[in-house]
Amino acid sequence: MQIRVYDEGAARDCLLVLGWGNRCRHRNVQWLIDQLATAYRVHAVELPTHITDYRREWVDPAQEYAADLDEFDLLGHSAGGLTAAHLDADAVGNRVYLSPWWDSDLPVPRPVLDAVASLPISTPFIPVDTLDAEAIGDLATARQLAEGPSAFSPAFVRTVLRAQRSLPPARDTAAAFCSLTDTIVDPRAVGERLPADRIRLYDGGHELFSSSGREGTIETVLDALRHGPDTL
Repeated sequence: MQIRVYDEGAARDCLLVLGWGNRCRHRNVQWLIDQLATAYRVHAVELPTHITDYRREWVDPAQEYAADLDEFDLLGHSAGGLTAAHLDADAVGNRVYLSPWWDSDLPVPRPVLDAVASLPISTPFIPVDTLDAEAIGDLATARQLAEGPSAFSPAFVRTVLRAQRSLPPARDTAAAFCSLTDTIVDPRAVGERLPADRIRLYDGGHELFSSSGREGTIETVLDALRHGPDTL
């Protein structure tokens, strides 16, 4: 896990947990960090891509880092939203989730998915062929797509399913932004965990920050992060 700090002199901290394959060097991720840095000292978490234990490799390192922060707000995207939902720290203020990976939108019956997850294989060999610009967002760059994950393992599927099935109850300070046309995560899982008045929809792909509608939504994201879901 890599954590990069962007400090432009803001007094408050934001822990930003990025999604599967997101890297700070990607232009659209940097755009999001730049927006956050107008109000926050940003701690950007890059998750490891190929894992076998979500708690040991995603949740626990982020939790240990967060323990050294004073009061902070939490922003998680996709797999980062899954990880952030498991974080439990007294210092967490508001929580905002962007297209959280609380379930997958896959044309695969659940028994088949469970069968794949049961295989004792940790080497990534199952190809990923859905992370294109149409799914990610119309502003996705060639470098961003080329550096994205190209395969995953049954062990990865197994630990992600465990993370999704063991999610704690949503906090009262949580809000989420998602697209109903998301083909990577299932937006219905957001509606099952949060009331409608704490959810805002946007037009675009899985990544708000890689979608052309981001300019019209980012201020609402920042308001929810700074002031809580009552601003929605």
